[in-house]
Amino acid sequence: MFGELTNKEYELMRHIWTGTDGVTFNEIFTHMNQKNPTLKRQTVNTHLVHLIKKGFVRSEGPERKRLYYPMIPQEKYDSFLAEHIVGELFDGSLKKFVSALTTERGLTDLEISELKSLIRKKGV
Repeated sequence: MFGELTNKEYELMRHIWTGTDGVTFNEIFTHMNQKNPTLKRQTVNTHLVHLIKKGFVRSEGPERKRLYYPMIPQEKYDSFLAEHIVGELFDGSLKKFVSALTTERGLTDLEISELKSLIRKKGV
């Protein structure tokens, strides 16, 4: 399958996932720089190289006009990440996960309704 992303890599991917026609390095850098104005271009480039090596991103085009595309849909990675968290931290128990998640803040009536609908839809 694929490995986990670092927090910075995930943030980069979140922006890359928004680009239906690919995103340029400048678009990625501008997005990342808004969150961290001290971020260097080389740091962003290094993260992109890692994402390409990990198989999350592909690039096309000449260097100055290169576009970056996601190789893995966000939904697929988020599902993998959720399964990993439930498996590693909650012994594979969704019940333990939901219990931990809702202990402090609870669920709204709307969230309860949406969860019930999702459970029915999945045939559980």
